Amino acid sequence: MSLMQIPRRIEYALRAMIHLADRPGGVARGLEIAEREHIPKYFLEKVIRDLMRGGLVRSHRGPGGGYELARSPEQVTFKDIIEAVEGPITLNICVDGSSICALQPACRMYRVWEEGQRVLLKVFSQTTLKEIVDSRHPTIHAARAIPELRADTAAAKS
Repeated sequence: MSLMQIPRRIEYALRAMIHLADRPGGVARGLEIAEREHIPKYFLEKVIRDLMRGGLVRSHRGPGGGYELARSPEQVTFKDIIEAVEGPITLNICVDGSSICALQPACRMYRVWEEGQRVLLKVFSQTTLKEIVDSRHPTIHAARAIPELRADTAAAKS
């Protein structure tokens, strides 16, 4: 079975940022983040560099040094994190705004990709680190925030 999957790089970045958000005002060493979040240290270093370039993480050198959030958890969204490590989020090439598909405008799938892109960006844009840190059940909070997900969740339970 083939799955549409979030790349490991994004998953690791999200885990690292959630870890940092769990320590408001605190600094976490790279080794601590890697061990607690089960992220290979060499991979964490690459992801942290991208997050620093994206203005989401600051580093502190020397004794007591490490990493901390550059912005408050309520100001950092999943979209910010994903785009810092992977660039713009695009569900399919035809909805990225820059590509011209040879099948347009006759493509019958375009509407689906466009709607999927809209919902995906809405979820990622509205999900903040603070919400994740404060919640015990992230999927419940996402379903409450987005009407389309409420309908899907209700239909799935029927």
